[in-house]
Amino acid sequence: MNNKFTRIVLPSLLLYGCLVGVNSAWAAAGSLDPTFGSGGVTITNFASSGFVIPDSIQLQSDGKILVLVQAGNLSNEVLRYTTTGALDTSFGHNGVAVLSPSVGGSMALQANGQIVAAGVVTNRSTGGPELGVERLNTNGGSDTSFGNGGLALASLSNRATGVGFVALVQPNGDILIGAQLEPTGRRQPFQTVLARFNSAGQLDTTFGIQGVAIATAASGCTALALLSDGEILVVNAQTVAQFTASGIVESTVTGGSIVASAGSSAPSAPSMFETNGDYLFGTELFIGQESRGHNASAEVLRFTETGAADPTFANPTFHYTGTGGSGIEALVHGLAVDSDGDIVVVGNQVTFAQSGTVTVNGLARLAPSGTLDATFGNGGTVVNSVPAGTQELSGVIIQPTDDNIVVVGVANNTTELTISRYLAQ
Repeated sequence: MNNKFTRIVLPSLLLYGCLVGVNSAWAAAGSLDPTFGSGGVTITNFASSGFVIPDSIQLQSDGKILVLVQAGNLSNEVLRYTTTGALDTSFGHNGVAVLSPSVGGSMALQANGQIVAAGVVTNRSTGGPELGVERLNTNGGSDTSFGNGGLALASLSNRATGVGFVALVQPNGDILIGAQLEPTGRRQPFQTVLARFNSAGQLDTTFGIQGVAIATAASGCTALALLSDGEILVVNAQTVAQFTASGIVESTVTGGSIVASAGSSAPSAPSMFETNGDYLFGTELFIGQESRGHNASAEVLRFTETGAADPTFANPTFHYTGTGGSGIEALVHGLAVDSDGDIVVVGNQVTFAQSGTVTVNGLARLAPSGTLDATFGNGGTVVNSVPAGTQELSGVIIQPTDDNIVVVGVANNTTELTISRYLAQ
C-alpha cells in the first residue's frame, strides 16, 4: 500500500470512527438533543420580573413550542420558541405575548392555531374571583372578537380555587374549563367547577346554570375528557366522575370513546388520559413522616376510565438516581405518553444534607406495562444538573414526528425558565 495514502486515510478513518462514536453517544435515548438551544437547553431570564412559574407547555402543528408562565405577581405570558429552541421573534413582542392580569393556569390550542389561556381573574367591581379565558391569534396578538374585547369570564360566586386547572378545546370549538373550588366553610367538601364557553367566548347557557356547573363529585379537576356522546369525564388525582353533556353529574361512571382530553400541569397533581380512556396520575410514595428526614419515591398510577386501579399496570415506584434514603425526594411534576404508549415522567430529585441541598432534573420512561424502559438513559431514568442552579422539570410534551421529549423547568431561584429537548431514540 502507498505509504502516503496510508498516512492520509488511516487518520481520516480514525477521526470518522470517533465522530460516529460521538454521534452514537448523542443519539442515545434520554440524551439532551445537541441541535436544540445550547447543548439541548434554552434559558430565558426573568430576573427583572422577580420569578417565573411555568403553567403549561404545548406544541403547535408546525413543531413550535408554546409555554404559558406566570412572571412576577401579576403578569401572565405566553412564550413561543422555534423548533431549534430560539424565542420566535414573529410572535407577540420578540417572542412573548402578555396576557390580561392573572389569566394563567392552563393553555390549549384550537384547530386553527389560536391559543386559549385560562385562569382565575379578579372582578374589578366586586374583588371576587372569576374564571377567565383569553384567546390569542397565531401571531400572539389578542383576539378582540372573543368574549368581551378578548376576555371571557364566568362567575365563581366569590369562591376561591384550589389545586388543578384544566382547559379543553372541544372538536366543535367550544371551550371547557375545569377547576377545584375551596370549601364554603368548616367541614365542607372541596367541589368541582366546570364552565363551558362557545367559540365566540360567550357562556353556553345550555350547560349547568348559565354555563357553569358546580358539584361535589370528584372534588376537583386535574384532567378532563370529552366522550363521543358529549358526556364529560372529570379526574381529580385518583378519582373520576362523569357529567352529562349539559353538566349534570351521572350516578355512575360508564366511560366511552374519548374524542378530546387535557390534563393539569399543576406539579402537585399531574394527571392525563390515555387514548383508551385509562388515566394516569403521578405522585410520591413517602416512607416516614413528610419532613426532610423521609424517603420519597416517584410513583405513577394507572386507573381504568371507571376509576378502578388497572391490575395490568406495574404502578412503579422509583428514584431517578440511586435507591433513595433518608432525606431524599424523587418528585413527579409532569406526564406524557408517546406514540408507542411509553410514559414519560419528569420532575426532580432533591437530597437534603447538612452540607446543603442538592437538586437534579429527573426523567424516566416507562413501558406501557409500567416497568422502567431499560433502553432509556440509565436503566429507564435520566438525571442532570443542566443548567447550573436547576430546580426542577415542571412539564413535558412529546413531539409527534419523532417522539423527542420537550420539557419546561426553572432554575436559579425560579428566575430562569428552561426549555430542554431529549432524544427518544
